Amino acid sequence: MRSLGAIVAAALALGCARNAVFELELELPPQPAGPMRFAVVEAREGGAEPGTVELGPLNAACGRPDPAPACADRALDPTCSAVVSVVADGARSGPLDVRVRFCESPRCSVPADASAPELQVTIERAFYEGRYTQARVCADEVPTGAVPVTVERCDVRCREGTAAMYCRADGTHFCEDPAAP
Repeated sequence: MRSLGAIVAAALALGCARNAVFELELELPPQPAGPMRFAVVEAREGGAEPGTVELGPLNAACGRPDPAPACADRALDPTCSAVVSVVADGARSGPLDVRVRFCESPRCSVPADASAPELQVTIERAFYEGRYTQARVCADEVPTGAVPVTVERCDVRCREGTAAMYCRADGTHFCEDPAAP
């Protein structure tokens, strides 16, 4: 049902060796009672035009155990999750804004979708030049309105290695060169 590699091409300029890739792992909620809901993701960095990915309808079989494990501890089920990749040219120190909308139409194009419930995800810092980073957001149910979610920079993990926290004691991120000025 979900493509684990949907790409939002938000490349803001040309360049290869300086690219930064950020993957947002989304655990999506089950299909609620009522009208069919479709997940649509928009990613925007700075004032750029948003890139959009249509993830398709939610799956009614995407139940969670009660209580659900912490988001970071969950194994992602491909039928109930998606990975959205965003590519930028070089490091960007500003936030990445991602909207996960739960619309009644696949493209959020009917009048009822103007006020579709959504997660408003802000990743404090997603991009590090030449690095591949990841973060995870879990939605256990379709929200009733607009729900803000913040992913702090120390919760963005470098693809290489593992750690419980992704910043050093001096406050620098593991994706940053600690010797850099």
